[in-house]
Amino acid sequence: MSGLKRLYNILRYGVGSGARERKKAAKLKAHAARFASDDWRRGEDFAQRRYQSYEEYLAHQASKLDRIEGRLRETEAENYAAFKRRFQSCKPLEGARLVLCLGARLGTEVRALHELGYFAVGIDLNPGENNSYVLPGDFHQVVFPDNSIDAIYCNALDHVFDLEKVVGEIVRLLRKDGILIVDMMPGYEEGYVAKDYESMHWKKAEDLLGEIDRIGGLVPLETGRIKGKHRLDEWYEAVLRKPA
Repeated sequence: MSGLKRLYNILRYGVGSGARERKKAAKLKAHAARFASDDWRRGEDFAQRRYQSYEEYLAHQASKLDRIEGRLRETEAENYAAFKRRFQSCKPLEGARLVLCLGARLGTEVRALHELGYFAVGIDLNPGENNSYVLPGDFHQVVFPDNSIDAIYCNALDHVFDLEKVVGEIVRLLRKDGILIVDMMPGYEEGYVAKDYESMHWKKAEDLLGEIDRIGGLVPLETGRIKGKHRLDEWYEAVLRKPA
């Protein structure tokens, strides 16, 4: 943090144990106000960030890494250990060999899968420089062939522009009996507040799973398991299977 930014934070939030909580509360209030504004349009069960074009969406999402890379590097070892534990505990994943990670950023989840013996690769709009684990790619239009992947992992469905296209790509890519592992935040009626880069959000986590099933016909195997916290927010894991 720069000296000027540190001084600004002291002047605005004070010092001591309460300063961090005051800062978090102010940020959550700002996020909630933005989510309630015309920046978002709401349907019955989903909300979508307003973009002027698909190109604007791509540019916005690709810009996120520059903002968060330092933080990702600081927590990389912790995240790696967490991914490894979670993939080890995911029984439906045991029979898979080829795994694709969508929206993989630095590829920490890919490294964890490698350590566990899987052939894995990630794609992301902006994987950063010299990233051996993640290829540049858009999960609305993946270059890999039909029925070629055993398992797909994604924790970025709140960053999609068109859920139908992304789920359609997932179904196209998965082999018969292939699985989709989804990490998701709670819905906006369950207490989660969309932040600066989410492009869509759901009323409840079950609404997202229901929509995935409706679009792609994926059969839920494990749903709604609380897997941990992302900063202040609990997140959930679901596993769905493509029918044979």
